[in-house]
Amino acid sequence: MLRSPALRLVGIGFSLAFWIVGGAILGNWLDGKFDTTPVLTLALLVLGMLIGFYDAYRRLREVIEATSRKAGR
Repeated sequence: MLRSPALRLVGIGFSLAFWIVGGAILGNWLDGKFDTTPVLTLALLVLGMLIGFYDAYRRLREVIEATSRKAGR
């Protein structure tokens, strides 16, 4: 079942937030476990941002291509 472009765009925002917040939370937890504050928090935050932005770019490209095909361009 195809979702509307608006719903897919909302999903992009949630996905981006998930990767960034998830990286920060995991990094904070690992920093507490290994007493490396703030090294792992910052590293996983940056990694989460990179993964999140790549995922957002990939999903946005899919939405644009699907919208273009639907419009007949």
